[in-house]
Amino acid sequence: MKAFATIIASAALALSTAAQAAPPDNYSGEGYQADTSFVSTKTRAEVKAETIAALRRGEILTGELYPLDFASPIRGKTRAQVKAELALALRDGEIRIEQ
Repeated sequence: MKAFATIIASAALALSTAAQAAPPDNYSGEGYQADTSFVSTKTRAEVKAETIAALRRGEILTGELYPLDFASPIRGKTRAQVKAELALALRDGEIRIEQ
């Protein structure tokens, strides 16, 4: 049994070594050479400033807002509208308060 385990371990070692020595797969992205002819027209500071400005204008969505359609603006309710809806729901029995 010990000899069988040694053979299996040797085979596993040999196969893993062969896999490491294999040439990279052209379709996996390994060995990818980026396009180095790109030249930036903005500095890092300019890009950061534009990003912060876009965040403040609400053009970059984060958190729970993320998939949002910009064509339909967000319309919230006032505090008075929410209180009126709550009072109506309590009156109609849609919400019960148990004590």
